[in-house]
Amino acid sequence: MVKAEERLRLDHYEEEGVTVVSPAGEVDVFTAPVLREFLLGLLDDGMRKLVVDLTAVSFLDSTGLAVLVGIWQRLRNQDGSFALAAANPRIARVLRTTRLDQSLRLHETVREAIESA
Repeated sequence: MVKAEERLRLDHYEEEGVTVVSPAGEVDVFTAPVLREFLLGLLDDGMRKLVVDLTAVSFLDSTGLAVLVGIWQRLRNQDGSFALAAANPRIARVLRTTRLDQSLRLHETVREAIESA
């Protein structure tokens, strides 16, 4: 059996005071808890400005969307900022259809998202 950590790789770095998280792979019911724990760990460490770079995300289901919404709400309640960047056309369409592209602030590039933080 393939472990969730093998289906979703998570990297992050800081730029201009903004934490950029770059998931790679599928964000689904199986891997979303891994993403959630990773992001909560960053919040626990004091991160308050977050950009999620969706460049390498090949699939995002409702469970993954729920994780992103939950982190966005936590940051909003802590006067933080949250943005998404560089979604492929299929994922961008899901975000637009659900209207989450407006609340979660979907940007074309990571640079744009960092500058908006």
